[in-house]
Amino acid sequence: MKVKYIYSACLEISTPDGIILTDPWFTDGVYDGSWYQFPKVDPFEHISEPDYIYISHIHPDHYDPKFLHKLFEKFGSKPILIPDLKNNYLLFKGKSDGLSLTPTRNLDLGDTEIFIEENNTGSISDVDSALIIQDKVNGKSFLNLNDCIFNQPHVEKLLSITNDFTKKIDLLALGYAGAGPFPQTYFDLNSDREILIEKASQKKRDFFDRYVRFTSSFPSTYHLPFAGEYILGGKLAELNDFRGVADAFEVTKFDPKALVFNPGGYINLSSTKIVNIRSEKFHTSSIKERVQEIQAEKLDYELDFNLDFHKINFPRLLKKANLNALRKSEINEQYYFIFSVTENDQIVKKYSCNCIDGEITELDLNEQINLDCYSEIIIDFRYLFGLLTTVYHWNNADIGSLYNTRRYPADNFKESVQRYLNFFSIA
Repeated sequence: MKVKYIYSACLEISTPDGIILTDPWFTDGVYDGSWYQFPKVDPFEHISEPDYIYISHIHPDHYDPKFLHKLFEKFGSKPILIPDLKNNYLLFKGKSDGLSLTPTRNLDLGDTEIFIEENNTGSISDVDSALIIQDKVNGKSFLNLNDCIFNQPHVEKLLSITNDFTKKIDLLALGYAGAGPFPQTYFDLNSDREILIEKASQKKRDFFDRYVRFTSSFPSTYHLPFAGEYILGGKLAELNDFRGVADAFEVTKFDPKALVFNPGGYINLSSTKIVNIRSEKFHTSSIKERVQEIQAEKLDYELDFNLDFHKINFPRLLKKANLNALRKSEINEQYYFIFSVTENDQIVKKYSCNCIDGEITELDLNEQINLDCYSEIIIDFRYLFGLLTTVYHWNNADIGSLYNTRRYPADNFKESVQRYLNFFSIA
């Protein structure tokens, strides 16, 4: 078995029965125009013709329909394997993108066996999965955890599968960093710079801790820290230094088993041949040069909509969206969202959203907010319109850092609140 690193979560696994390509993302401007690749990679310099494609979950840095169509134009249509989730949002998204996706749990190819196990936390917002590949001929095994959060039942399920054929995995691929909006969209870039630096540093340490927790749970010969490799473009480019996203090479400072490859680098697990290892962190000058290339790019909502703010009935849209979110809510205590709607970067309207009774109230811009626990979302009116009408999706907006949030109190983070927004739309 040979595992080749291409970029981010994209790997190419060669087995006696063929080649499996995982999570190929190569279209810049995903997450509604916010995410770009660094370094920029030409995938066809490194990708061989695959026999199967595995997509771990619906997030656009893993599921890239534009590239999949390009791949099929070059090599012909290939089977696309996805997790067999109860709420399979990816399956329906694939149909709308003209792609045939196959929910799969176990696939025996002869000398190769594939297992796909969803990370079931009990939430209707669950989307991620892990991949296990067993090479029966050479007695080699590979576990790909993708973006899975640490979930003990999921860990135990994966161990129950791998323990049937090995007590030590040959290669474990896992995340080492966390994408998303925190801390860069939760604090003011000018007045809270020291807090941002502190929070970003803490975020890096927290994800290194999760990395160690995973590597301690799965005995492995080698580790491959990967996925979540991106920089922010357009007017979000100024946030890049505060994301708390490590360079994968930093993992080698505390994990001697870590393999950090350049694009096209690989390990042959049968011969233990290792090719094209990265020897240092990316140079700051290279990152700055790439940021300069993309900072003039437009976010999707800046291109998609030419709307008159005053013609949009936001109270009606918010009311309908809130009622829909309430039906799938996992919030079990009083909570509010305050939507501070901007035009030309100035707040022009404020609305209070009650997450228990569904009430929407317009607030005076100068009104003092006297609530115990709430999140204020500061968002461009065009983007809010697109989110409420399902042109865009709240989860992508969150990960893409496309709006600002202020939590009160500042430490009131709740997973149920984040998930509430996943269903906050009129459809």
